[in-house]
Amino acid sequence: MPNMQAIETEPRGTWWQRLLIAIFSLALTLLFFWALGFILQDIGRLPGPDWNRLSGDRLDPVMAATTTRLQEEQAGIKRKIENEERRRQVLRDSTATSQKTLGQLLELQRMSLEQQSQLPEEQQQALTESQRVFLANQQRDQELTESISDHQERLAAIAEELRQHLEHVNVVQTPVREEYQRLQTSHRLRLAAIKIGVLAPLLVLAGLLFARFRNSPYAPMVYAFGAAVLARAFFVMHEYFPAEYFRYILIATALAVIAWLLARLLQLVARPGGRARQKQIREAYESFVCPGCRFPIRRGPLRFMAWTPRSLRRVSRPLVGASDEPYACPSCGLQLFTACSACKGVRHALLPACEHCGAEEKPAG
Repeated sequence: MPNMQAIETEPRGTWWQRLLIAIFSLALTLLFFWALGFILQDIGRLPGPDWNRLSGDRLDPVMAATTTRLQEEQAGIKRKIENEERRRQVLRDSTATSQKTLGQLLELQRMSLEQQSQLPEEQQQALTESQRVFLANQQRDQELTESISDHQERLAAIAEELRQHLEHVNVVQTPVREEYQRLQTSHRLRLAAIKIGVLAPLLVLAGLLFARFRNSPYAPMVYAFGAAVLARAFFVMHEYFPAEYFRYILIATALAVIAWLLARLLQLVARPGGRARQKQIREAYESFVCPGCRFPIRRGPLRFMAWTPRSLRRVSRPLVGASDEPYACPSCGLQLFTACSACKGVRHALLPACEHCGAEEKPAG
């Protein structure tokens, strides 16, 4: 009678369950990543050195006041020049209009003289007024040009005075800037130490969770947490470590991870675990080769045939004369087929269940 015990199978779930698990695992990774980002962002808001306070304590207030006065005076003269240039442009437009009107009146006067007649009184007054306006505009334009020239000379003098003053301020501020840079570097190192101090225990926790639950049903949650912490640690190192040091840290980390993964793969190949070993045995039986030495299993109608796992093809009908007798590998001596203790039929010796009655036995070998 077939064994009615619950058979241990690989828990895979349906395709939509696996899809939802992948989606929620990715969402959980992003949420962990964002949560850690908020914490690190709040740490980054810790106050650092204040340049205005430091320079105010170290520099002479008179020097700062002189800088402000010269800059304000420079800006004021620039505004005056801009205003007077706009006024001059408007004046020149008006002068051009007056000149056009004056030209027309002079042309009328010339025609009247040729005809030996006089201009009407109104046109004569208009000609006189146009001449007056034109001359007044010319005089005002000259005054504005001279004023703009004076302002530009004053602006050049102030610019030179400001340049010399800023050079002196720069010399005086050099020790202050060096002190500010030192305090800024110290502040960045303090922020880096605090952030790494927050992430380091989380990295240790992620490693412990991975070591304990990597094969459990909750492994995707552990992977999501570990991936988020590793990504945040990577960004913190990239932000605070100098580039020449960060690349060595990155290469060393990548070497360690790749070496660990390669070692694990080599270990799985050399000493596979229970499920991996059973999978290899199943694949070997399916390819009709010995799981121990890969020698072809020549039993029954396959006794006088030769093949490899790549050249093997499935048959469309059962092979005639199939043997159902115990069989051992002639190359390594591994027992491959044996009699079932329950039904006495020939079963696969290295698989846990009998294909005839379903009885489970501890695999041989």
